[in-house]
Formats: sequence, C-alpha cells, structure tokens
Amino acid sequence: MIVKCPSCGEPLDQAALVCPHCGAALAEQSEASPRRGLWLRLALIALAVLVFVGAMGGAAYLGVYMGERDREARRAAAIDSHYQAGIQALNDGNLERAIAEFNYVLEIEPDHALAQQGLAEARIRLEVKPTPTLEVAQSLADQLFEQAQSSYAEQDWVATARTLTQLRALDPTYAQDVVEDMLFESLYHAGQQYLEQDLLEVGISYLDQAIALRPLDADLIAQRNLAARYLDALSYWGVDWKACIERLNALYAIAPDYKDVAQRLFRAQVAYGDYFMTQGEACPAEIQYSKALRMSADSQLEKKHTEAAQTCLVATPIPISGTLPILTPQPIAGFSMGRLAYTVYDPGTGSYNLYALYADGKIVRVATNADQPSWEWGTGRLVYRDRAAGSLQLILPGEGVPLTLLNPGQQAWPTLSPDSQRMAFAVTELDGTWAIYIANTDGSGEPQRLANGRAPAWGHGGLLAYTGCDAEGMCGIIVDNPDDDQPGTRLTASENDLAVSWAPDGNLMAYMSNITGNWDLFLLSPEGGVQQLTREATDEGLPAWSPDGSRMAFVSNRGGNWGIYVMQLGSPEAQKILDLGTSFPQWESQRLSWAP
Repeated sequence: MIVKCPSCGEPLDQAALVCPHCGAALAEQSEASPRRGLWLRLALIALAVLVFVGAMGGAAYLGVYMGERDREARRAAAIDSHYQAGIQALNDGNLERAIAEFNYVLEIEPDHALAQQGLAEARIRLEVKPTPTLEVAQSLADQLFEQAQSSYAEQDWVATARTLTQLRALDPTYAQDVVEDMLFESLYHAGQQYLEQDLLEVGISYLDQAIALRPLDADLIAQRNLAARYLDALSYWGVDWKACIERLNALYAIAPDYKDVAQRLFRAQVAYGDYFMTQGEACPAEIQYSKALRMSADSQLEKKHTEAAQTCLVATPIPISGTLPILTPQPIAGFSMGRLAYTVYDPGTGSYNLYALYADGKIVRVATNADQPSWEWGTGRLVYRDRAAGSLQLILPGEGVPLTLLNPGQQAWPTLSPDSQRMAFAVTELDGTWAIYIANTDGSGEPQRLANGRAPAWGHGGLLAYTGCDAEGMCGIIVDNPDDDQPGTRLTASENDLAVSWAPDGNLMAYMSNITGNWDLFLLSPEGGVQQLTREATDEGLPAWSPDGSRMAFVSNRGGNWGIYVMQLGSPEAQKILDLGTSFPQWESQRLSWAP
C-alpha cells in the first residue's frame, strides 16, 4: 500500500514522520503514531508517579528530621535541668539527691563529663563525713542542751545564752518552746548585766537578740536606747568634736545623770575650744569655753576663757574654716561588737600586714610584715607573729612599742592562756616537723615542749587544741590539758583539720577542713560531736567566734575576691564586712581573732 502525504499528495515512506516534499508532520497519520502516543502517555504518568512518590518521601523525611530535632532539644533541656539540679543539691549538702540527679543525666548521656565529675564529688562527700574519733554517747545537740540546763540552774545567763544560741544553730527544732523560753530569759538578764557593767556594746547585742524573740519591758528598752545613744556620741570623740557635742547635748537633755555624760560634755566643749585656739580662731573658742564654764567652774578654764575673749576683741574677723576634718569611722554593717584582728596581703611588697577593726568602724594598722594575731581577752592587747624578726610580739594597737615575748626563733601561731601567764606556740624542728611549746610570758624559765603539732589555740576553759598526730601516727585535732601528764585526745581524723577557734565559754570549737573537696567550716565538741557549718563550692576558713558566741567571722573567696564574712549561727546567709583583694597566698596558715 502506497502512503501519500495528506497535504501535497506525494508518495511517502511508511516510517516517515515528516513529508520530505512539503514538510508537513505525519506522526499522527502514521500507523506507528498510536503506539508512540501510548508510550508517551505512559512515560508521563510514570514521571508523575515518581514526582508524587518523591514529594511524599521528602515530606516524610522532613517530618522525621523535624521530630528528631525536637526530641534532641528536649533531651538537651532535660540533661541541663537535671545537671543544674544536681549542682544545687551538691551545694546544699543534699548528697543523695545530687547523686540521683547526676545518675539521671548519665543515663541519658553516659559520656557527660561534668555529670561524671559531680557524681564523683557527691560520692566522696557522702563517704568522707566529718565524724569524730570518740564514741559519742549523745548527739551534739543533747550535749549542748544539758550544758544549758546546768548553767541556767546556776543563773549563769551569759553561758546559757551562748550555749542555747549554738544549739539553735545546730537544730532549730530541738525542744523548740523550752529552748526559746530559756534563751529569751538568759539574753534578757545577760544584756541587763552587761549594761550595768558598762560593757554597753555587748549588752546592746544581747538585748537586741532578746527583742528578736519577744518584746522587752519599757524600762529595759529605755536603758538599751540610752546606751546606744551614749556609744554613738563617743564614736565621734576626738575625731569630730562638733558632732560629738551635739550628741552629748541631746543625751544630756533627757538624761543628765546618765553615766558620765555631764563630764564628757564638759570635756568635749573644752577640747573643742582648744582646737579652735590652735587654729587662731579665738571667738569660737571663747564660745565653747563659755558653754563649759556654765556646766562647771574651773580656774584653768577661766584663764583660757579670758585669753580667748581678749584675743577675740582685737582680732580681725576671720571666716571660720569649719570643724575638724570629718574622719569619723563609719560602722560596718554586720560588725557591731568588739574588735577583730586580721591580716591583708600586700602584692607590692609580697608580705602580710596586720590590722584591727573596731565596732565603731575604726581600722588600725597594728604592724607590717606580721600575721597570726590572737587577742588577749579583756585587755585590748594583741599577740602576733613578727615575720621579719621571726619572733612573737605583744602590743596594744595604736599605742606604745611592741613587747617581744620570746627571742627570735621562727615561732608561729601564738596563743595566750586564760590568765595570760603563759603562751603556747609552734616551732619547726630540725627534722622539719612542727612541735607545740609552752613558755611563760614574763620571760622566766625555758619553753617546754608539749607535743608534735601546729596551730595551737588556748580555750577559756583551760584546754589547748592543736592540729597534730597521736602515738599511733593518726592525725587530726587534738585537745589537751597542758597541766596534767596525760597525752591529748584526738577528736578528728584528718591532718587538714585546721584553725581551731574556741567559743567564748570553751564548750565548743570551730575549725576548717577540706575533707569535702574544698575548705568548709565545722563545729566540734570536746566530747566528740561534729557539725558541718558551710557547704559552698568555694573555700571558707579561719573561723573566729564573736564575743557573745552568736556569730562567726571567716574568710572566703566566694564572689571571686577574698573577703571577711560574718554569719549568724544557724543562718545560711553571710555578710561580707571587709574586702581582702584578689590575692591571699598561703591563707590556710593565717588566723582571725575576735574579742570584746
């Protein structure tokens, strides 16, 4: 059969798709066209199916990817949440909770290095507890409560208040109502006694603690307020006479017979007049002398007054330059009682300098290149180590020349006996070990060796505590009566239990140790009970009891810088009172001392 082009009629090859004569398309006219169209449609359908399947697969992959990403985000959030909870529990001392939190993190992510580290630290702290070496028949709280009951029956209000304050710090719920009743009454009477003895700072402190428990009667409140106003006036004495006189005048107006306020006011006005005379300002001097004479006649003051009045009559008026420079110490919040001795490292000289902080905010530099201070109780004198001379010195800060107690011999950690007749200290012997010696403070006799050990601290009850080793070579804090021939008793089990500080009554000690992985503070009873005080991840050490036994001063590097902090026993909060800077090398061998 001859195939012709439908357009021009010329014969064609049957396989031709285009007419070679006129160029017309012949695909649809050929017999092969139906087959080719079918294959083309099948190909298009297959392509559409492939596109659809690909789109569905891509959507499925995208869904899987997005779901996986969400699951990973939730996993990371869970890891971080439980890790942070573990760190918080570790810092709070809740070691079992910390272990559980870190284990949860490691179940999710076995290679989490920080959780592994936290878990190891928690297990160490849980296993290495600050347990005493003695068999303790009673808990530390029971011991303190029995002591308080005994002193309460004897109406020893100060001892009772101190002991119950310590008890509440250890266990706030222990016989709560009974303890609070006894504590209030002891604080009330102790504060009243101290006011009567003119120990006003301590008396005010005790009464303020009593007020925190329940209201006081009006008479005692009035006495407390008069004492506070009197102390406030005296804080300006010799520094800002104008401010001092203003406050004494106000107190004199309401209580002219209170203590020596009248005599103080008289002397302050005379001193202010003398100051003006040294400045060539006779007229204001005459005014002050006149005020003083109205209070009391005095022949010497009459002469001063006459001289000032005559000079004022002929003097050319000069504008008064003002009062004395305002050098008034500013009381430091958190430190309102007694005096605190401490050391500060000077990076410029590479040495320590010794300072004393007083309740009115005054700071006195006691000595240069000196450290390890310890107050003599009740005298205001301070014993310390002279690092340059290698000797031990005794001084009244701000007055006089230091008294050398012993010839230079590289002695360290001096501490005075309760009667100040003897002194204990440590010396490095030829074999490099530390030994405790006792010497008479008047220089008589030869120092006597007591035992191997370092960092001695003499308590007010007569016992001497130090860090040393017993006959079996086991080390820790040892308590000894230096007046008997018996060896001391080891109470703790680490050679890094250091810096013992006795409570004012000698019934309790504070010390520092690094058995938890960093330095923390602990309480220790001579009968063998132990209680951990701080649980921060930073270092806390060098404890020093307040004179009333209710607070503790210590050093810490929390916050990045070194500083001195004060905390109320029983409270986790601590207040920074002094900044010691960023550098505090070999701080473990230093000492704080706090006394009335």
